[in-house]
Amino acid sequence: MKKFFLIIFTIVFLFSAGVVLAQSTYLSDYNFQLDQYRKNYAEYTNFRKDYDDRPTLNNEQKALLSARQAIISRELARANFYLVLSESIGKPGVNYPLINQAATDLAGIANYHFGQAGKAGNIATRADLTNFTKEELTVLATYRRSITQAQVANKLAQMIKFQIDAKTAYDSLVGKLETVKNEVVVKNGLDQVQTYSAQINGQIEALAKKTTDFNLDQSNQNQFYEDTSQSLRQIRSLQNRLVSVIIDLDTNYVRH
Repeated sequence: MKKFFLIIFTIVFLFSAGVVLAQSTYLSDYNFQLDQYRKNYAEYTNFRKDYDDRPTLNNEQKALLSARQAIISRELARANFYLVLSESIGKPGVNYPLINQAATDLAGIANYHFGQAGKAGNIATRADLTNFTKEELTVLATYRRSITQAQVANKLAQMIKFQIDAKTAYDSLVGKLETVKNEVVVKNGLDQVQTYSAQINGQIEALAKKTTDFNLDQSNQNQFYEDTSQSLRQIRSLQNRLVSVIIDLDTNYVRH
């Protein structure tokens, strides 16, 4: 059976990164284009099978046109996904170097895929399709590091916002505990808050630095994801302890 030309149709979507899926135009557009891609790809698969079974010029043209439509919808889905991820990163409103850089990088990547959607409309021959695919794969390889960093930035944005909110709650709490601050239990609780906060902030800074310094050529990406997941779990565990102490102090020692 003859094969139609090699063409990569995979779409890597990163919801495992914990995207905050607030309703937005980007999300609506992403869902629409993803549905279009699935339909167009199914159509392409059928036409490609027809071409493989009967490699006529007419069947080749049908497969080519359906491939072009699938690529266009794929590129639009990708572009809107990266805008959804960027929106998720920006939602907590955190000003932090890694987070700011991720938002900038994602905007550039999204614009690239919007451009590719337009460029794909010019695919008219098998050679055009092959060249388009090869060129895009080369460019996508340069984006892997930025996308990896953006996934971590998305998590850190939420955790940093948690720290900001916890600090606000703590500052409000301290004044209410003025009359009992020297009690052993209260003093112990306040010390724990300070200790947990310092540990969390230190781990966030360490993970942000590790992510900023991440070198795809020298690092094992799977190991990086595994280590990062472990660090995020540790930070989340400490944050749960932190908020438990704050709630305990507020509930049991503030004179309401």
